[in-house]
Amino acid sequence: MGVPGEFPYDAGIHPAGYTTRLWTMRQLAGLCTAESTNARFTYLLEMGESGLSLAFDLPTQLGLDPDDPAALGEVGRTGVSVATVDDLARVFDGIPLDRVSVSFTINATAPMLLAMWIVLAEETGVPPAALRGTLQNEMLKEFLARKAYVYDLPTSLRYALDVMEHCLRELPGVNPVSVSGGHAREAGADAALEVACALASVDEYLGGMVARGHAAEAVAARFSFIFGTDMELLKEAAKLRVARRRYAERMRDRWGARDPRALKLRTQVNTFGSALAYQEPLNNIVRATVQAVAAVLGGTQSLHVCSFDEAAQTPGPLGARIALRTQQILAEETDLARYADPLGGSHVIEALVEEVGGEVDEWLARIEARGGMAACVRSGWLEGEIEELAFRDPGPTVGVRNPAPSASESALLAAERHTVTGGSRDVHRPPWGPELDRLRADAAAGRNVLPAMVEAVRVRATIGQLCTALRPAGPVPSPTSSSRESDE
Repeated sequence: MGVPGEFPYDAGIHPAGYTTRLWTMRQLAGLCTAESTNARFTYLLEMGESGLSLAFDLPTQLGLDPDDPAALGEVGRTGVSVATVDDLARVFDGIPLDRVSVSFTINATAPMLLAMWIVLAEETGVPPAALRGTLQNEMLKEFLARKAYVYDLPTSLRYALDVMEHCLRELPGVNPVSVSGGHAREAGADAALEVACALASVDEYLGGMVARGHAAEAVAARFSFIFGTDMELLKEAAKLRVARRRYAERMRDRWGARDPRALKLRTQVNTFGSALAYQEPLNNIVRATVQAVAAVLGGTQSLHVCSFDEAAQTPGPLGARIALRTQQILAEETDLARYADPLGGSHVIEALVEEVGGEVDEWLARIEARGGMAACVRSGWLEGEIEELAFRDPGPTVGVRNPAPSASESALLAAERHTVTGGSRDVHRPPWGPELDRLRADAAAGRNVLPAMVEAVRVRATIGQLCTALRPAGPVPSPTSSSRESDE
């Protein structure tokens, strides 16, 4: 077992653990309209949340204006609808951007939302350099697991690198990517493959940035990660120890990093929505608590706890409050945060670290033998492996035999349910002008698109216009081939 705050950081990245600084309590929120999302953010901040996390609806994720026919019925269903910087202004109305850290769960349209965040800061008197937070901006996991992409994989990766490059140059307080293993896990991967996907993705992003002339060490110092925790409490805690150790070793040995900031894996942990059940929904409070304990014992830097009603709907205010209170109770009413490394020296943890670590190494070797993460995503092989693992996962078992919620459970969920209006809303769309022409020219010439993107956002270009300007000629191909390679 290692020592907290010392290489390879398996025992934690801070010498004092949580005894001097707690994890950030960051509950994901995004409710239909900008106004309702602002109300939820204000509510969570009043309840003691220490960081904001913003979820967007599917049209925003796919670069569609809400009045686009393709967005019909999806506006505001899975998060907030944002078409222009004025929508983002309503989301953060009354919230000081220089005093609150914000996580943006946005990927394909991360350049557009970053530009809106920058312009909003300028127009509210906040220097963009004072912004703090994280952009998910993780396209490999989109093609692998979520499928919310706009452009082909090479183009998507190029724009993700543009975001990283701009943040490195202009936004010292913003993590430009949150490398995700958690989404592969939600899709069916096991704990070891979850870690391997994240570590293999690091090599792709670092390789791209090094090719642009950036030092790997400087780039990695700004990386953050996303993992999840499931119901095997001790194994999940051990998994996070493995992730930190393998990351530190790979950064040192593969990329020559020596700066501790580039060697320390910093992670947001989300409890898994796939572990929840819509039947007997109050049981989900117990499930989420177990997963939250695993994250804390594993040494996370930031935590989102799922709401008990999340298996059936967008979390209501009661579910959101209980999820936040779960974190606060763990921090303030238990002794979990009193010790820098509460699991250090455990023979069980050591055995689990050895087991999971060996499996991670095996997955990494298989991915590397097939050309790396991007190649494994393009071929469809890795997606096939995840699908096979998903079939073996039984999911929640306690209290889930009823085919539908009971009348009392349905009433409980109905009392919390938000009304989500389908359809579209009209968007004031400025005419195509020189700012969008410059953006299209920069995209075609291979230049970093963020400076032109910011200028277009200032004149109120919509997310649909911005995405159109970046779109290369030709259709978007499938991320996978028609047939998967065998593993022989």
